[in-house]
This record gives sequence, C-alpha cells and structure tokens, in this order.
Amino acid sequence: MLKKKILILFLFLPSFVFSKESNDKLCFKRGVEVILPYQHGIEKIKTEFHLNQTEEKQLLKNYNKMFKEKFFGLGLYESSGCSKARLSEYLDCLIETDGKNCRIYYSQMRLVD
Repeated sequence: MLKKKILILFLFLPSFVFSKESNDKLCFKRGVEVILPYQHGIEKIKTEFHLNQTEEKQLLKNYNKMFKEKFFGLGLYESSGCSKARLSEYLDCLIETDGKNCRIYYSQMRLVD
C-alpha cells in the first residue's frame, strides 16, 4: 500500500521538482565564479601599479599563470564539463586589451562540444 502511494506521488509531482539545471546555465555560473575574481585582480594591476607597458604585461602574465595554477574555481568549472577554451580566451582577452570587447567570449561559455 505504501509503495503504491509513493508511486502515485512520483507520477503526479511536477517534473520541475526532478529537473536539473541545464549545463549551459551551469557553465555560465561557474564561469562567472572564475571571471569576477580574475577581473578584479587584472583591474587592480592595471590601475594601482604605474609601470611601463612591458613591466605591466609581464606582471599580468605572471598573474594569469598564478591564477590558473592556484584558483580552485577552475577545477569546478572543468569538472562541470564546460569549455575551457572559451574561458581561456576570455582571460587572455582581459590581459591583452582593455576588456570592453571581451564579452563575446563570456557570452559563449558552454559545454565542451
């Protein structure tokens, strides 16, 4: 009797209770978790340090390398099955440019094809 009630309950519950978040949205969220601290660090280097251009580029590249090795959010992003290529392109774009035209990579974060 109890088994029948549980079965009926599962049949009539709305499907949204059991639905999972789409992986594309998950990749977007995981990407934001990585991007926001990275952007903050890059902006801090660009605004607070008054270095010549070559020293600034070297400092930014060192920050990029350190961030990719030590930031724990990258592991979560990769374990979700998201495309690391788009994220890498976005992070590199922030270093090379002022960051205004990098949004295209940010908007295309998705599952690995």
